[in-house]
Amino acid sequence: MKKEEKSKKFTRRQVLKMAGAAAAGIAASSVVRRLGGPSKAFAESKPKSKEAAPEFATTEAGRKELAQKYKNAKPGEKFGFGHITWHLAQEYAIMNYQSQQEAAEQLGLNFMGAVATTDSEWLETAESMIAKGAKGLHLNVPPMSIMPELCRICDENKVFLSTNFGYTGDVFPGDYGPRWVIDNTPLSAEQTYPPLTLLMEKMRQNGKTKLLHHQASKTAATVSTVYINLGVFMAWKNYPEMKLLGHQYGEWGYEGGRKAGEACLAERKDYEGFWGANDSQTTGALSALKDAGVNIGPFTASRDMELTTAQEILKGNFLVTSGFAIPYFGGRTVSMLYDMCVGAWYPLRDEMIQAGRLDCYGRPGEIEKLAEASGINKNPSFSIGPTKDNIDKILIHFKEDKPQYPYDFRLLSLSKCEELGLKYDRHAGGGTVLAPLSHNYYFPAKLKKFGSLDAVRKHVGALHKYFLDFHIDTWKEAEEYAKQFPPELKTATDWQ
Repeated sequence: MKKEEKSKKFTRRQVLKMAGAAAAGIAASSVVRRLGGPSKAFAESKPKSKEAAPEFATTEAGRKELAQKYKNAKPGEKFGFGHITWHLAQEYAIMNYQSQQEAAEQLGLNFMGAVATTDSEWLETAESMIAKGAKGLHLNVPPMSIMPELCRICDENKVFLSTNFGYTGDVFPGDYGPRWVIDNTPLSAEQTYPPLTLLMEKMRQNGKTKLLHHQASKTAATVSTVYINLGVFMAWKNYPEMKLLGHQYGEWGYEGGRKAGEACLAERKDYEGFWGANDSQTTGALSALKDAGVNIGPFTASRDMELTTAQEILKGNFLVTSGFAIPYFGGRTVSMLYDMCVGAWYPLRDEMIQAGRLDCYGRPGEIEKLAEASGINKNPSFSIGPTKDNIDKILIHFKEDKPQYPYDFRLLSLSKCEELGLKYDRHAGGGTVLAPLSHNYYFPAKLKKFGSLDAVRKHVGALHKYFLDFHIDTWKEAEEYAKQFPPELKTATDWQ
């Protein structure tokens, strides 16, 4: 328990320090305009804006034309960049914040950061940042209810907008004008299938079948929740003897995970394995289980690749996690927004939804054997990254007051490369040693599995219907449930 408490206190210190800096960065200023209620804007679906029906580029010529049409700054200009996040009580959220600040400073931009917890705070914070000179904004897990109104504000002020975990089947980049056209969310089904396969294989080899299953959230980052639950379904198919138990929601964080663990303990205590929707909430749940004398540790898997989890993996207290390179993707988004602002780039229609590639991290030797035994090593989405090297060279930096992650984000900007005579590098100087796949990304709409952005939208819409609450206990019941799935819901385990 002492280790988990230490981690919690550290996170809170980071939160207070960052939140204070964020508040100072956007401290009281005149707002651009006063808002109406976001609920009304959402109900009206499409905001009324002169640019509410954007043109979509499908060719390189079209890309260049729209890049010039919508640009709002000149190359080399020192304008503002704003980052708004839903919390800073999670290592992923902190690293995302830190890397975007580092990238903005490398690109010569004025960084502004803030935490928003209510609809009005999200909208008012965005307005304040725009009033202070922001020409690009990034939102980490925004509430869907604010997107139409916020897009309208950005359209009126010619401000570009990007998101993480910012879409559903009903709310998509491009729906509300030409300024919000980028979302960078991993295909969390792909991020779930390999590590959960490894966990189930280890459970099978040890005669264990009782798997504690924790979901993420019904209200925050639901696109990831439904992807993750789909990944659970995909892995479960190969291990039908497993029984899923609990099904509580950990709400993405340590405290929520601990509460979910306590709720499951009130039902039973004979859990033999544990799948949690992300590292932070899984760590919280493990602390509750350990306090109750239930030591699942080595039979635990989750996703994100946070520092605390990586350290526990090397100690033998956690089996495996799966992650995209969080600092890389945080900084990469800033470079994209900069290029959009200065007219060097604009996404094609099928490039609006983006996803990071993924690697698995475990104890060297153990997960290789499990991968071979399960056959997951033959899946093209499976890759193993070096856990200790990532701790030493990337993750440990998040503890620093002003971390310097090992990336030069100027190398991801087409404009900065031209301005400074640099050579574009898709890996931002990070190479592929630390993360064989996850210093990379792809566009889901271009995958054979989907083939178009509309197919991705329909898939995600169906997932929200069938996988937002996945509380099925046996594979036999899961097979019956699957008979309802429409054809647009893709369950194949191929993301190429």
